[in-house]
Order: sequence, then structure tokens, then C-alpha cells
Amino acid sequence: MTRVTRVTESRARRTGRLAFAAGTSVALYTAAIFGAVLYAGLEAAGSCVAAAVAGVGIAWLAGKVVARGEEQAKKTRVAEAQLEAAKERAEAPLPSPAPLSIPFEDRELRASREIQSALLPREVPFLQGYHMEVEYQPCGALSGDFYDFHVYEDGRLLLTLGDVSGKGPAGAMVMAMVQTLFRENAHVASGPADLLRRVNDGFAGTLGKGVFVTALVALLDPETHRLTLGGAGHHPLLLMNPVERRSTQVSAKGLALGLVGGEAFAQSLTETTIDVAPGDSLLFYTDGASESIENAIESRFLAAAAGAVLAGPHGALQRLRDDLWDGTGAKADDATLLLVSRLGGARAERMMPDRIPRDAAV
Repeated sequence: MTRVTRVTESRARRTGRLAFAAGTSVALYTAAIFGAVLYAGLEAAGSCVAAAVAGVGIAWLAGKVVARGEEQAKKTRVAEAQLEAAKERAEAPLPSPAPLSIPFEDRELRASREIQSALLPREVPFLQGYHMEVEYQPCGALSGDFYDFHVYEDGRLLLTLGDVSGKGPAGAMVMAMVQTLFRENAHVASGPADLLRRVNDGFAGTLGKGVFVTALVALLDPETHRLTLGGAGHHPLLLMNPVERRSTQVSAKGLALGLVGGEAFAQSLTETTIDVAPGDSLLFYTDGASESIENAIESRFLAAAAGAVLAGPHGALQRLRDDLWDGTGAKADDATLLLVSRLGGARAERMMPDRIPRDAAV
């Protein structure tokens, strides 16, 4: 109870007691006078009755004052209590939001996945007279596969594709390091073999035992339609021409990245140069794709790839994906497919500049 309420109650009760005492005194006084009059005679009987009525009226009025004072004090107490409750609610701190029910490991995995996804290109570059598609299929939350594009000022296009010998967080960490080295050295390397040498020198000897990276680097000149290929222990690319119904493998020899350094690695590298004819399609892939066929028979994968491209370059990787994984993601290993097709004749002239987004995110 507040100080204001206590003062109000005290005043009301004091006023009521004074009024009641005054009324009682008048009533007693009137009764005494009435007795004296009876003793003296009946001449003043009227005056005695009037005095008695006045005493009763004063006593009734005093009771009303006491009741009104108590009612007012009750209302004051209720108002004060409501005011105090409102102040407490206003001063109380807001409740803290309930913590997300996401395990720490899942939050860390999600953050790592977002970072890895940001490292990959969001779209394939436009190259006049060519069509490109990418299919990226990690078998888990994190992947050891990577791919990238770099367009030089003179219009040449550099393509890199790699596969880390491992999956999960460890493979993803190596993948991020190697891809960063490729990007840092792409603008200073004289060609695919020189780029592989620079990248290998950047991390050779720093990986654990048995950890290595296979990679394929291709430099395409859209003016001469000449492609120079360099490899580091990776699968050959598949050269297909649906019109002529031919399919061949093009390879470039070299040790995998991270196994040895210095001259031993540099001397293992070779470059292969081919001319890309109208209608040719070049398929780069990691072993997660080639081993996805039952019994890991690569010839069956090559046949499936040729069949998917036979219907035309547009949507070829989607058709191949449906054939390999029944429309779902990779199962046992990370898989990456990169298709580069040279359009022929009037088909190339109708090709408008566009940006084709990456089909699948990490």
C-alpha cells in the first residue's frame, strides 16, 4: 500500500469518528433535556422531540460519511495497485528469444557449406560461338571437387577442374586452398603447365600423407578455336562430335598436385593442343561421375555422355545427370561435369549473349 492510500484512509476514518461522536453527544444531550422536561412538565415536549430527531439525523449522517470514506479508500487502493503493476510491467526487461535448437556441429557445417559455395563461380562466362554448362554434385554437405573460370583481357578463357583425394571438411579445406592458388596465379602463368607448376609449388609438402589433388587446366582461344590442355593426374577430357558421331579422349600427362615439388613435378608435365571444330563438345569430369556407373566401367560412362550430347549441347548435362543418378544427387563420391560446346553455322550466329547460372549449389 502506498503512502497516498494510507493518508486518505486515515483522514476518512478520523472524519467519520468525529461525526459519530458529535451525533452521539447530541443524542445523549437531547435525551437528558427530554428527561428534565418530563420532570418539569410538558410545556417543552415539542422542543425535546425536535432535539431528539436532530440527534438521530446527525448520527445517520456521520455513518454515511464513514461508509463513503471507506469506499473511496478502497477505490484508491485499487487504482494504486493497478498503477504499481503497470510500472512493473513497463520496467521489466523484454524476455530473451528462445535459443535456436540447432546443434553446434550443424551450425558450423552450414557456415562451412556457405563459404564453400561462395568460392565457386555463380555463372559461366559468355563466349561468342560457344555454349557451356556445369553440373556440380557433392555427395555430402561439403565437397572436395572444384571448378573455376578466368577470362583474360584478350578474350581467352581459362578453365580449371580439380578433385581432392578426400571428402568432408578435410577435403573442403584443401579444395579452398588449391582453388585460391589457382586464382592467384592464373593472371601470371604463361600456360596450363606453368599454372600447375606454380600451384604445386604453393602447397607441395604441406598436406598430410596420402593427400593429393588431381586437376585439369584448359586454355581456350575463341578466335583461333585452339585449346591447350594441361593435366595433373586427372582423367582425360572427352571430345565428342554428335554430327560426325565420333568420341575420343584427350589427355595431358602430369603427376598429381601435392605429391612432389620442384623440378620433379615440373618435368612430369606435358601440354596437349587441339583444334575445336564446329559442333565439337568437350566434357571435363571428375571420377565421381565416371565411377557412378554400375561396376565402375568407364566405357559405359563415356557411352552415356556421348548419348546425352547427341541430342545437342543445350541440356546435355541434365540428360546425363538423369541417366547417371536417376535425377538425384551423386551417391558415393563428389561429381562435377563441365561441358564446353562450339556451335556451328547459323546456330552460332543466333546465339545471344547470356549468363547461365550454376545448376546446383553446394
